[in-house]
Amino acid sequence: MNKYFYTLVSSILLSAAAYAQETAPTDVMRYNQSDLNGTARFRGMSGAFGAVGGDLSATNINPAGGAIFNYNTAAFSLSYLARNNKANYYGNNTSKNYDGLDLGQMGAVFVFNNYNDNATMKKFTIGLNYESTKNLRNDILFRGTNTHNSLGDYFLNMANGAKVPHGIAQPQANSAEQAYMYAGHNGGFVGQQTYLAHEAWLINKGTQDGTYTANYNQNSQYNQARTFSNSGFTNKFAANFAAQLGQRFYVGANLNIHVVDYTQSSLAQETIATPGGKGSIQSMSYFNEVYTYGTGFSFNIGAIGQITESLRAGLAYESPTWYSLKDELIQGLSTSRVGENNAVVDPRVVNVFDRYRLRTPSKYTGSLAYIFKDKGLISVDYTFKDYSNNEFRPTGNDTYYGLNQGINTMMTGASEVRVGGEYIIKQVSLRAGYRFEQSPYKKDYKMYSDLNGYSAGIGYTFGSSRLDLSYSRTSQSYNSYLVDTTGINPYKPANIKTTDNFVSLTYNINF
Repeated sequence: MNKYFYTLVSSILLSAAAYAQETAPTDVMRYNQSDLNGTARFRGMSGAFGAVGGDLSATNINPAGGAIFNYNTAAFSLSYLARNNKANYYGNNTSKNYDGLDLGQMGAVFVFNNYNDNATMKKFTIGLNYESTKNLRNDILFRGTNTHNSLGDYFLNMANGAKVPHGIAQPQANSAEQAYMYAGHNGGFVGQQTYLAHEAWLINKGTQDGTYTANYNQNSQYNQARTFSNSGFTNKFAANFAAQLGQRFYVGANLNIHVVDYTQSSLAQETIATPGGKGSIQSMSYFNEVYTYGTGFSFNIGAIGQITESLRAGLAYESPTWYSLKDELIQGLSTSRVGENNAVVDPRVVNVFDRYRLRTPSKYTGSLAYIFKDKGLISVDYTFKDYSNNEFRPTGNDTYYGLNQGINTMMTGASEVRVGGEYIIKQVSLRAGYRFEQSPYKKDYKMYSDLNGYSAGIGYTFGSSRLDLSYSRTSQSYNSYLVDTTGINPYKPANIKTTDNFVSLTYNINF
């Protein structure tokens, strides 16, 4: 977001029943889902590494896996993402793609052996690892014909519902920037939306203060579309400590720093099929750009036990992630009228909202792995996470209270299963995996579907180094709206099926 071309203002938000293009209950998925990024070996087995260890990315599942390393090891990974979005809105199908290259992972682990045969701690390891946990870059489009709700209804209902004074809708100011700032200072987000709609001739002042009428035909068909151009990421920096106790027991812990940097640019558009007489609205475009940034902290603990020479079991706990986030928002609204000049309301103001906090749920993982000596392995991970424990703070804030209520109502506990295998033929390793992630939404609120993923990979060992290549594919559907609201959304959602195709390449070296 280029802030040099905008006036910066910190808006005072008043309590409102709903607000758009800002944090919504579904936004928590951005911080709760992972691409299972990491090394190509890890991805080739769909992340089923909770009892396997010996891989830098595996320490994110179970930190005890760091103690499985026998040598100092470093790894560097690149990933290529091809993302396809197929959308259905009122029976109309559209498709849009994104592709790009990403630094998937980079890290090293150092092994310190204890050569005292009588010592309980046989060795300990220290590791540092960086991973891109979620690639948020994307391009999305949906369009269709709505026979019930105009985009203008969002502005009209908000203005009338909050009884926004006429003086806020049409403030006395020398410029659009000052007027928009005045509306935000005195009417909060609702006041700003009312100002935008009034200045764009979308709504008119009613006969009584705080009432408004529509300047668009409310009995028409509406050809609507929304486009997204998203950029950004969530990353994680992990410090791992692990130890081998005796011959068959491993323990470990991680301290994690999370980084969020995300921009969503969206444009909601509408053309009215039968606009009406001169001066009435025939089309409108509502632009929003939200920039979210901040950091978070979490920790992991885990243990792996070698039940027999071949069978291993693992247990791991991942704490909630405590995020501290800020949002910045830029808005604009333009309309065209029958027989009149177009109206463009572009305040060129950046709204900087107060910092808020998000706590994501904790996660529990149980794992089993069977090692076929030098021939390969089979591994299974089971993870449980209660998504209803997501919580925005401060909880006393009316907006975040409403978000938390929505999360608690819509979301539930969900399971994830990952299965992976590896078969070794001399210097070549062949890998495959499957991943299933249950929808975190209750049956009546299926905002996201179940996630299914498949993977395959190959590795080749060059003495003390190894080159790994993997391909993974995941698909999941979710709902998106013409506008985003904190409360119940009056618009029918578009259903978007996203398919991600990742190709990852990792270079490992022992030293």
